[in-house]
Amino acid sequence: MQCKSGREAPFPLQVPGMLVLADNNPVRHIRRPYVNWALIAACVVIFFLDPSYRDFGFTPASLHPVAKPLAPQPGWDLVMLQSVSYIFLHGDLMHLAGNMLALWVFGNNVEDSMGHRRYPLFFLICGMAGAFAEGLFSPTPQVPVIGASGAVAGVMGAYLLLHPRARVLVLVAFRIPLLVPASAFVGLSIALDVLSALFPDPDAEMLIAWWAHIGGFAAGALLILVMRHRDVPLFQPAAIYPENGFGRLGRFLPALGPRAGAESPKASRFRQIVFALKTAAFFLIIVVVVELLFA
Repeated sequence: MQCKSGREAPFPLQVPGMLVLADNNPVRHIRRPYVNWALIAACVVIFFLDPSYRDFGFTPASLHPVAKPLAPQPGWDLVMLQSVSYIFLHGDLMHLAGNMLALWVFGNNVEDSMGHRRYPLFFLICGMAGAFAEGLFSPTPQVPVIGASGAVAGVMGAYLLLHPRARVLVLVAFRIPLLVPASAFVGLSIALDVLSALFPDPDAEMLIAWWAHIGGFAAGALLILVMRHRDVPLFQPAAIYPENGFGRLGRFLPALGPRAGAESPKASRFRQIVFALKTAAFFLIIVVVVELLFA
């Protein structure tokens, strides 16, 4: 989760009680997603260099329409710099690992959809959109924001429109491996972000920049419409992905929804909606159980 003041919860941008580990979605336009690897490497290197949050973190109050910052208002050039530099800062190893794992899983296919040159621009714009959304709506605008979660949320938003039926491997309650449609995992992630932003917990120990997630996600979903290659369709079917992935264990893993290749193109819209509601209910039950057991 995008965090403030250097504090963060484990496994950023993950559904509570679940951890996304991998997908089985091949790249088709590029040989290697080396830009995505470079972004991950940059975040890791900068984490160990440990730059100052005060100098390079983003303070929402610099853009907030109501709040008056305690310090003198920074110049626009500094605001723009910090709206980029904050992306590469992380509070601790769990904060870094959670963001980088999500970027590893979803980023290669988004880079594949638009190419090496457009992808870093896409990533930075999503991160900046997250910063600006937090600047407009943050309930605690004086607290600096750090982390790649806004940019990664943009990657997930693009992935959702490109590959909603691709299978992703998640650990339910951090113990049980399960294959689920990307639409279920990503959709529930952003839904929980929206609920958390609209109904914040006043007793929460961790300050989370929910609006940065939402702003990044919205930017990614919009940008993929214009930045992807012309021959890359939206809402691609799961049937095009091989089922023998995940170390050739895919066929033995429990799965929600039909196996790849088993989906009928004539499936009714009603059945799809019912499946989405059942999947969301399943996830929410898991979330509640995990929160009760591990709170």
